Order: sequence, then structure tokens, then C-alpha cells
Amino acid sequence: MTTNKKDERKKRSDVKPTFIISTSPQQTSKKISEAQKIQLDVIAHTNFNFFEGKKIVALLKENHRMWRAVLMPLDLMSLRDMEDGKWHADTLYIYPEDGCQLQLEELVKEQFDADEAEWIGGSNAMDMLGTTEVEHSSQVILAVWWD
Repeated sequence: MTTNKKDERKKRSDVKPTFIISTSPQQTSKKISEAQKIQLDVIAHTNFNFFEGKKIVALLKENHRMWRAVLMPLDLMSLRDMEDGKWHADTLYIYPEDGCQLQLEELVKEQFDADEAEWIGGSNAMDMLGTTEVEHSSQVILAVWWD
């Protein structure tokens, strides 16, 4: 069966595009896991020197597209002082989304009031995360420290 170009053009002109406009807003941010919510809640309740937990958590949530996970681990002095409500944690570790490292570092340096921010990469990051996938990357985990 042969068709000529005129017939093909006619068939294409019969196709009408359909546009669907949703009345509900589209969710553009990714979901924060339950485990991460718990960690963010702990961070929000932490305040010392220039570290303002609620502010840090608000900034992290606003910019969730830039990171995969955040963690502010305790040291063992917390066992001694937890009863008094002291949380001995001074370093926040941020595992960024690929391609967001520079934006995340800028945000941290401009908004977090931290004393230091430095990247952990290569074999150190590989050891911390337990994966060889990051061995050749220099900006894998952003360590943010407050004195």
C-alpha cells in the first residue's frame, strides 16, 4: 500500500494535542525518610555557640534537593551529660546530591555560621560510607564544624 505525502500531512493535522492542567500542585521535592526526620528533629533541638539547630534544619529542608542525607553523630561524652540535656555533637555531615556540591558548600558558608566546612573524599569517604563507588571523588561528604 502506498501513501503519498499529502495523505500523511492530512493525517498529522487531524491529531489534536491534549494539555492536562492539574488542579493539585505538583510535588517537586523528594520525600524525607522517617529515619532522616528523626535526625533532623534531634538537630533542631541542638543549640550551642553559633549553632542554631532550628535554623539549620529549616535551611536543610528548604534545600533538600541538594542533599541525600545529613547526620550529626554524638561523641561518647554525651553519655555523661545526656541526663543534663547536653548533646555533644559539633560536626554535621552532609551527603550531597550529585552536581550540587558547590551550591551546598555556598549555602553552608553563607548561612550556617559554622567555624569550618570541608570536603571529605577519596578513600576517607569510601571508608566512612562503606562503598567503593566514591573512591575517585573529592567532594563526597561535606563536614561542617562548630567550635
